[in-house]
Amino acid sequence: TVVISGGTAYIGGAFTSVTDRNGRSNARNRLAAIDTATCDLLSWSPGANGEVLSLVVSGTTVYAGGSFTSVNGLSRTRLAGMDASTGSVTSFSPALDRSVLALTAGAGRLYVGGEFTSVEGSTRSYLAAFSLSSGALDGTWRPAAKGKVYALAMSPASDSVYVGGNFTALAGDSSLAYLGRVDAASGATDRGFVPKPGWPVLAVAADSRGVYVGGGGAGGHLGIWNPDGSLQRPVYQTDGGVQAVAVDGDSLYAGGHFTNYCIGNTGSGKPFNCDKPLSRRKVFEVSLSSGALTSWAPKLNSPHGVFTTAVDPASHDLWLGGDFTKVNGKATSRLAVLP
Repeated sequence: TVVISGGTAYIGGAFTSVTDRNGRSNARNRLAAIDTATCDLLSWSPGANGEVLSLVVSGTTVYAGGSFTSVNGLSRTRLAGMDASTGSVTSFSPALDRSVLALTAGAGRLYVGGEFTSVEGSTRSYLAAFSLSSGALDGTWRPAAKGKVYALAMSPASDSVYVGGNFTALAGDSSLAYLGRVDAASGATDRGFVPKPGWPVLAVAADSRGVYVGGGGAGGHLGIWNPDGSLQRPVYQTDGGVQAVAVDGDSLYAGGHFTNYCIGNTGSGKPFNCDKPLSRRKVFEVSLSSGALTSWAPKLNSPHGVFTTAVDPASHDLWLGGDFTKVNGKATSRLAVLP
């Protein structure tokens, strides 16, 4: 996971060291920070004892979710807050019974999705919310999912939350399988957004123009929905899952473990094969104005692909994280920045 805020890229994962620009290996236990302007490794190093799977920044706090049970030597069960400048662990310390996979923040709350079914001893079905000011578990925000939640995204107005995952129902409504929208304050499902993707959702981003969704299923899929739930473009078909999405201006970036985009959006088989493959090795770009794939086509050598994408708002560079070790033939181990 990568999140960019205030000229710093915060990264999380399964790593235990980061090699800096001078070739020196530095101990970093699953959390690190990098200056986005210089790419210098920063001293920020709270350290977690298990995987960090999601990050979000709110104010001066970096929130981390994952499978860990301690951060910086302090007991923190799958969810923690850290000072964005110093890395010191905050007093926020809820206990969740299973992993946190997704985070977003807004409307005075930290929203959490994942594999858990219990938070601080209270039943929560894969979704929960906490007060950003007090850290208390929100007692009323309870939109239960029937299955894992992999992705969360705030609406542009911060009045609702998009929820994506492998769930077959949201708040008991099977028409909201895999993707839905809930009220940011009450948690009530929004029947004005019923997209019905038909495949598990792995990544979601949203702005005033649309909702951008990456997923699995047969091969992989990239979908763009209007805020009213109608499909904006035909769903883009790939031969492997789309695991990350990011939007910058006219560009929609998709990352995943695919090696081809399927021209005409057709294909079949297990493993899935495109009828007309167009080589796109783990990442591609769609022009939002035209709906067409662009010629931008870096090549990554990864079996599992790109897990996360983030755009630097200052430089508009695209940050990629995954299990790759080469980009365009150049040794680039698991983290890359592309202009």
